[in-house]
Amino acid sequence: MNIIISFSARKNGNCDTIARYIASENDLCINMRELDLRPCAECSYECMTDKCVHNDEIYSLLEKCSHANKVFFIVPMYCGNPSSLYFILNERSQDFFMRNESLYEEFTKKLYIIGVYGNKQDYPDFLNLFQKQYEFSDANEHILGLERHLYHHKINDLLLNENDVKEKIAVFLKK
Repeated sequence: MNIIISFSARKNGNCDTIARYIASENDLCINMRELDLRPCAECSYECMTDKCVHNDEIYSLLEKCSHANKVFFIVPMYCGNPSSLYFILNERSQDFFMRNESLYEEFTKKLYIIGVYGNKQDYPDFLNLFQKQYEFSDANEHILGLERHLYHHKINDLLLNENDVKEKIAVFLKK
């Protein structure tokens, strides 16, 4: 089973439709906006000495990911950065992997990221952020960037309406 996570705050936008498009029958699609999440706040760094004080769904999500064959993050860019939902998982995963260090390397081996953003020319660091964070040995194997402006798309247009995008996703999934 694969786990596919949409980090979009927008229902049925590019990230959600791509998640459904790449999912097989037995895969689990998760929309981060629907989970009970709490960002790092209102604590005294308990995660550095004990378990995080936030009792939400981050730990159970990361445990599910540790049992999946592959994990796909579908991450949109908002205001030049990955969505805040992505950052919540990112900052909260530190505590999980501090307690489960042996799972981190395996997690990064099965992690694949599809970034949905404006364009590489205006935002050259968007995809590099993922490369630096997860230290992928081969970024092209683990990261696919889909640039909306290549297709002259407006905010509500869907990338999957473009055959070229479907081809790029198919090649990425075969890697």
